[in-house]
Amino acid sequence: MGRRFFGRSPDSNFDLIREEFGRVAYTHKTHEKAREQCSRKASISQWVNVVLNALTFGGVLTSLQSANQAFLYVTLGFATVTAGYTLYQLSFNPRQEAIEHREAAKSLLKIRDSYVHLLADVMGNALSTSEIRRQREQLSAQTQEVYRSAPDTSYKAYRSAQKALKEQEDLTFSDDEIDKFLPRNLRKNVCRHNWP
Repeated sequence: MGRRFFGRSPDSNFDLIREEFGRVAYTHKTHEKAREQCSRKASISQWVNVVLNALTFGGVLTSLQSANQAFLYVTLGFATVTAGYTLYQLSFNPRQEAIEHREAAKSLLKIRDSYVHLLADVMGNALSTSEIRRQREQLSAQTQEVYRSAPDTSYKAYRSAQKALKEQEDLTFSDDEIDKFLPRNLRKNVCRHNWP
């Protein structure tokens, strides 16, 4: 069986798993924040496109009904800006990037939860040292595979993730919060009284 950790110096496997868990947790949250940012960009981009097209169409209708040449030049300006913006949009696709960040975040969430279960098994001495090492290496390989295919994240997304994890405590729940999600017979205070 695995070694006991309480009252002894930390095991190198345990420390390594904790560190890898921390990296995965940060990267998962960073991809979530990147997805939010890309979705916001896609939404703004869509509305800008709608407004520019509406202004161009309105300008065309006004130009057709008016003899004033100024309306024609204004419409030409809107059409040029609209065409330029459309070409600019072809160079990036925030909606597709948001989908890629969401897929990376989902994959990392599964890996993050597996690290939590592995840590619980290590703390509970449920695994041998070789089994701990095997599972750790397997999770590390899965993580590297996700990293290889995941889109790059920005510093802004990382800072948002850092704030969410450190200040807003996105990954933590109090006992009372968890108890509210559970049926009464599985709540911590009830279970404590029922344990021998």
